[in-house]
Amino acid sequence: MATPKITRHFATILDGRWGDRQVHYRRCGSGPLVVLLHQSPLSSRDMLPTMERWGRHFTCIAPDTPGFGLSDPLGVERAEVADFAQAQIEFFDAIGVSKAAVYGFHTGAMVAAGLAQHFPERIICAAANGYVLLTEQDRADILANYLPSLEPKWDGSHLTWLWNRMREQTIFFPWYRKSLADRLDFDVPSPAALQAGALDMLRSGDNYRVGYRAAFTMRSDQALREMRVPVLVTAATTDVLAAHLPRIRAKTASVTVAAGGTAEETLDLIGRWLRKHKLTTAPKLRDTAPIKGRMWQQMLDVAGGQLRIRRNTDAVGRPVIVQHDAAGSSDIVKPLAQSFIGLRPVIAIDLPGHGESDNTLPAGKITVTTYARALLKALDALDIKQCDFIGTWGGGLVGLELALLAPKRVAHLALADLLYFPAALTAELKKNYTPEIKPNWYGGHLPHAWMLMRDQGLFWPWYDRTRKGIIWKPPYIDPAMVHARVMEIFKAPEMWRMAYQAHFAYPTKSKLKQLKTPAVLVAPRWDPNIDHTRQAAADFPQFPFGQMPDAMTRWGEELVPFFDSTAE
Repeated sequence: MATPKITRHFATILDGRWGDRQVHYRRCGSGPLVVLLHQSPLSSRDMLPTMERWGRHFTCIAPDTPGFGLSDPLGVERAEVADFAQAQIEFFDAIGVSKAAVYGFHTGAMVAAGLAQHFPERIICAAANGYVLLTEQDRADILANYLPSLEPKWDGSHLTWLWNRMREQTIFFPWYRKSLADRLDFDVPSPAALQAGALDMLRSGDNYRVGYRAAFTMRSDQALREMRVPVLVTAATTDVLAAHLPRIRAKTASVTVAAGGTAEETLDLIGRWLRKHKLTTAPKLRDTAPIKGRMWQQMLDVAGGQLRIRRNTDAVGRPVIVQHDAAGSSDIVKPLAQSFIGLRPVIAIDLPGHGESDNTLPAGKITVTTYARALLKALDALDIKQCDFIGTWGGGLVGLELALLAPKRVAHLALADLLYFPAALTAELKKNYTPEIKPNWYGGHLPHAWMLMRDQGLFWPWYDRTRKGIIWKPPYIDPAMVHARVMEIFKAPEMWRMAYQAHFAYPTKSKLKQLKTPAVLVAPRWDPNIDHTRQAAADFPQFPFGQMPDAMTRWGEELVPFFDSTAE
């Protein structure tokens, strides 16, 4: 039987208890509805094997918990399981669910139980796989040691800590205790699997502590004594929390405790138990609602998969497309995109294989032209007949090619930090700019990526760490910025290299000769390539140079007059 197709979506919650926020979720399957809740510090990605296993029997909807994955956080430093349960009820309301069966694993198990405890009128039944029942001594120890802060450090040492933290939790529980009594009896995951988990934790940032802490502070024994809806508590034999099942001594008659087997056998046990109940029909998909005053997220269906976009639709007029460069995403150009809010409708698109977008490009065909054709399909899906376009670095080349492929679709073009290099430098960049960075068991790929991105603010090109390569401008090496760019490498582990190579191979000069679309070449003072952009403007005087403010949040006010300068 074919594996069910899993799609991703965003639900918008307006005027909720925690204000306006969005929830990212995955959906698959057919039949009655089951909502799946993941463990910390991961995301609904952790539910993929369960969705693939259950999608033949159920419609599975798996949200990212607030502050995890791509879901907005609650915006608080501390929250309880009851708060996360209420946040899930707001999600139910946003997607049109009046009542549901819920399943949760580890932290998700606690939230599933919290839903059953605090909102029994909305829950048909709840399955808790890996339920935490702590002694007061263990609780105090975990709260004191389990949740150190996660903040970017100038030297990237937070990444080394994170790698060891994710690895240790597969060897010991709790991860910070190193005695034989705390050893776990299963395989250490592969470097690729550890990398996926580390990336999920990086998406959460320091917010990972909020969800974890809620699970550890929950009075889970009391919850079992208050249950009024059917609840199954179980754990696989290999799960460290299987040892907590015998601690359940007092519970209501609606609670069933059953030991699991292997991970797969435990899921099958839970699936059979869920099918014993009269479950509800899954809701129809709803369009993502906008949020005023901010960039909101949406998954866009195109041939070959889905693209993640950020957009704002407050203003009227011709939309502005803001396009990121290689090893980037709409997260990186978000400040630039925000500068158009209230001035124009604005959309930032994750290129295929970058950020949170699927790779929708033809196999083995990674070129500026295939990226431009992918953007054309995105414009079709958005029903955008004409746009203005601002692209940074390689993102500008994609816009240039788009204007050549479909000149009527691009009214004005702004090329920021243009890749306009002499042939010798281009050959050198092709050879040295994109080293292979692959996860390895000791985590050495993390400082490699960190130094690559940090040195981009110190040397040009980044690999020329000689006196000749020094950038004699105020260093642009803010740890949060470097951290964000390193994450983009991890989110596009192979594509970032292929995209850069495609951009370096693009014949920018000959393409500019063909361009008829009104265009401007721009760069801020801090850009190490500003002289190359100026040279392009000198070689093509029909495309004037404009110096942009240092703060990208002001670029919109500078560019809109140019975008308005000619008739549509």
